[in-house]
Amino acid sequence: ILYDYYLKHLVNSIETPDSSQIEKYYIENRDQKYLEPKRVLVRQIKVEVKEEADSLLVLLEKSPHLFESFVASSSINSGKNLGLMEPFKSGQYNFLGERAFDMSVGDVSGIIENLDKTFSIIKLEEVYPEKALPLKTVYKRIESLLIKEGQESIKSETFNKYLKSSKLFISDEYKKYIN
Repeated sequence: ILYDYYLKHLVNSIETPDSSQIEKYYIENRDQKYLEPKRVLVRQIKVEVKEEADSLLVLLEKSPHLFESFVASSSINSGKNLGLMEPFKSGQYNFLGERAFDMSVGDVSGIIENLDKTFSIIKLEEVYPEKALPLKTVYKRIESLLIKEGQESIKSETFNKYLKSSKLFISDEYKKYIN
């Protein structure tokens, strides 16, 4: 009971890391842990019938500048954003997402069959490159991580110090539980 109380006291006595420690950790780990992946922004024409997608694609091959007007007039997802999707990272939106990451800005895709049995044609509007998240965005996360690491370190050191004490006697029946 005393040991548990003492250990709890030590763990709770960990000081909050100062900003220089957090900044140092951020700089050392930014490229491994705090990168926002490459993302793409696409505009989508989505229709329910493949023949309609075929017709639109033929027209777009002749006049790609009509993409937005086709979204407004033909797409089931036209809405106020004219088919503009939220930026997304690789691995999202199945076939549509895979195709978007193979395109260049301004390109119009072929017909993409979606999992919900609809058909899409997309235009790549913008590519957002991989970039580091700002320190202010991950500051609290790093602070919590450093506190937890400090607590784990104290637990480990205290327990190991306790076990290595020459005054501690452990009977043979309990030695199998200690490494």
